[in-house]
Amino acid sequence: MNYALIGAVILSVAILGGWLLVRFKDTDKSRQVKWALFVLYFWVLNFIQLIILAAAHYLMR
Repeated sequence: MNYALIGAVILSVAILGGWLLVRFKDTDKSRQVKWALFVLYFWVLNFIQLIILAAAHYLMR
């Protein structure tokens, strides 16, 4: 697969997942806290996806 396509999918899932987690989980927080939590969730989801893809790539060899 094309690396740019994989990167775009990872980015899209991390953005959508971070947005959904902030929107539905932390409804009573201020705007600044929501932004900080979005960034945290975004990076956590990014790293989880990268670890899963790296493990899958390693196991397929």
